[in-house]
Amino acid sequence: MSTTVTLINVFTAKPGKQQELATTLAEGTRNFFSKQPGSLSSSVVVGGDGSKVANISQWRSAEDIAAFRADPRFADYMKCIVGLAAGESMMGHTTYSHTGGIEDQEVA
Repeated sequence: MSTTVTLINVFTAKPGKQQELATTLAEGTRNFFSKQPGSLSSSVVVGGDGSKVANISQWRSAEDIAAFRADPRFADYMKCIVGLAAGESMMGHTTYSHTGGIEDQEVA
C-alpha cells in the first residue's frame, strides 16, 4: 500500500499569463517546495490550450503538506499565484502507476 501523498493543482491562467504562471510554479518548486521536509517530487505541466497549468507533487505525508502550507512564505507565494490564475487542488494517494515498463498497482 502506497503511503506517498500526491498533490495535484490545476490552474486556469488569466489571458496571456500561462507561461508566467508556469515559470512562477517552477521557481516556487525549485526555491521553496522542493526544500521542504517530506517533498519527494514535483512536475509542472503546461496544457496546449494556452490557459491550463498543472503542478503535480508527491509528498511523504499529508502532514508534510500541511506544514509547508503553514509556512508564512506560502501565503505570499499564493498571492502571486492568485494574481495569475484560478485553481483547484486535490490530495490523494496513487493506486496505479506505470513508469518505463514497471507497473505499480495498489490492490484495494
